[in-house]
Amino acid sequence: MSNVILKARSVHKTYTMGKAEVRVLRGASLEAQAGEFLVVTGASGSGKSTLLHILGGLDIPDQGAVEFEGHDVFAQSQMARNTYRNRQVGFVFQFYHLLPELNVLENILMPKLVSHSALSWLTGRGQAKLEAMDLLDRVGLRERAGHRPNELSGGERQRVALARALINRPALLLADEPTGNLDEKKGADILDLLSEFNEAGQTIVMVTHDARVAARAHRRIELVGGAIQSKRDGSPSVADSDSQPTHALS
Repeated sequence: MSNVILKARSVHKTYTMGKAEVRVLRGASLEAQAGEFLVVTGASGSGKSTLLHILGGLDIPDQGAVEFEGHDVFAQSQMARNTYRNRQVGFVFQFYHLLPELNVLENILMPKLVSHSALSWLTGRGQAKLEAMDLLDRVGLRERAGHRPNELSGGERQRVALARALINRPALLLADEPTGNLDEKKGADILDLLSEFNEAGQTIVMVTHDARVAARAHRRIELVGGAIQSKRDGSPSVADSDSQPTHALS
């Protein structure tokens, strides 16, 4: 029985750059099943990152819909979208985005801190620290808890970023070229960790232009010309360029 956790329908996005308009997404549609490891491939500049940002509620489409667990993300209030980004989605980016003034443990705890009121954080921070240290164990960095990001290698920073993305136990992990800034060995280590978390039930949607990275996923789809062009596993395709978008957003 199908268990679709995430669905994008006819997503369009255009950016204005000076006097020019750049159409990045032209009706992109996809579905991800709960527990799936889905990869979106495509050339650099094909709109993969834009699509991922829209899936995670970081950017707003011009037209189209994104549904998470059956609810339209962009039909909800700003507060509801903030909660979606913080609690339901974890993000891993190519360039880590760790806060340099915080140590490893503090960086991992940041999403947890944001999701609490001042009072609830005072009562819950002990448990949160235990959860963060457990994640550090799982990514092999317990001994680095007190280090700053500038004291870590690139692979270690990305493992910290992965732990931070998972601290709120999100239903969905979105990864944007997570190995793109790493050498082959460190990149393989990150992919091994992603696969381990996926085997434990974590739903992952990752974008990459590297076919070797994409080969680690359950299923691969391709973004071409701003739309999902093909499914590489031969499964039935979602309508990739609906003529009538679900709704328009200003």
